[in-house]
Amino acid sequence: MSDHKNTFAYIGNRSKKRTGCGFGICRYHAEAGQLEPIKSVFHEISVGATCLDSKRNILYCTNEIETHPGYASGGGGQVYAFAIDPETGDLTEINHQPSYATLPCSVAVDGAGKYLIATNHSGHTPITKSVKDASGKYRIVLEFDDATTILYPLNDDGSIGDPCDIYKHSGKGPLPVQTHPHPHSVMMSPSGNLFAVCDKGSDQIFFFRINRETSKLEICGDEGYPSIPGSSPRYSVFHPRGPYFYMNHENKAVIRAFRYDEEGKLEPICTVNALPDDCEDHLLMQSDIKIHPSGKYLYDLIRGINAVSVFEIKEETGEIEKIQTVTLDGTGPRGCAICPDGRFLHIAALTSKDVLVWAIGKDGKLSPTGQKIGQPNPGNVTFFSV
Repeated sequence: MSDHKNTFAYIGNRSKKRTGCGFGICRYHAEAGQLEPIKSVFHEISVGATCLDSKRNILYCTNEIETHPGYASGGGGQVYAFAIDPETGDLTEINHQPSYATLPCSVAVDGAGKYLIATNHSGHTPITKSVKDASGKYRIVLEFDDATTILYPLNDDGSIGDPCDIYKHSGKGPLPVQTHPHPHSVMMSPSGNLFAVCDKGSDQIFFFRINRETSKLEICGDEGYPSIPGSSPRYSVFHPRGPYFYMNHENKAVIRAFRYDEEGKLEPICTVNALPDDCEDHLLMQSDIKIHPSGKYLYDLIRGINAVSVFEIKEETGEIEKIQTVTLDGTGPRGCAICPDGRFLHIAALTSKDVLVWAIGKDGKLSPTGQKIGQPNPGNVTFFSV
């Protein structure tokens, strides 16, 4: 197999204090799955998440910060649009907008390329207020930053317009850390019309549609779908062809499989343990989740044991079965991407500060290549191919 000259990988870096790190741009060599570093850019951005508009050669990302540039404290993060040079892979900023809340952590473009959706995770630091109740007694009330899903219109050149709708999440879960909502990820369905938002704080999954006449977000069924109490739904993924939806969790190491329809209705299929049989889920945390382009295999990153679990998908039913768990040669796996030809899994290991390359066999199982490249603080990987 010959190299694809114009395939690039964008590695999103983020500092622990969320003060920047920027993008590492790599040329991708398909034969060995090799990433060849070209340059690093936009170091002021703490890249929380990215999404691609391949029709217009545009990369969108979140600047996952709490303090907006120009503020002494607070003010929230930003969302950016970048034009991709298909010959060199270089990025040129088109524009950026405030995220209107703190820690924007995920972003998606609708199928028509008319709207951008982002989620704002919200921080953990409250403000303290004193409130007098109806009996005249004072009590302490803790308030947190808004946790939101925000809708932006996109202009013809891909630039991000002023927001046209903001949905404010509510609710909390049973765990001490679930004091308020934490919408963590947004994922677009293959149709481009349905968007799944996982809320770690309230243990819910929300399905949104865009009303294109009013430019507003609409919640399917007018409410969220409850998940396992205390599980903290984290990332989700839609099957590329079948009506199946999969979700992992921050506080419970299981994958849940559902059948879905375009009205946002969910029907549970199965719940499968993501850990090896001899491993307990104490202090473990799932991170990214991806489905192979063939639709036959699912890959789930697990921090704590620094591993990837591989599942076979039964396309007739959507059921999954764990077929492998591998221990990585890096620590803190946070994000991953499967290369365009489906032969390699590239894993952003945040703690060990490198991107790992694992080969994907015909049976979906992983094997190490020994390849890795260093990066400041890699959290996600996005491929772009012409």
